[in-house]
Amino acid sequence: MLNKWLSGASALLVPAVALADEAVAAPPPNADPTALILFAVVMVAMIGGFAGYIYLKEKGNKRGAVK
Repeated sequence: MLNKWLSGASALLVPAVALADEAVAAPPPNADPTALILFAVVMVAMIGGFAGYIYLKEKGNKRGAVK
């Protein structure tokens, strides 16, 4: 099953390489970093929230909570 999926995915990617002949220009070096900062803050918050959830769930399981 995995071999069929990989061959299908590679068959779809080969034409994409041929169509990607125009390179997208990089943003100017003096671009506003607001989006990057916002992304980093949200990503760190999501990772921290997930870690806190796992910690509290494991802490609750040690006390004999039935889930």
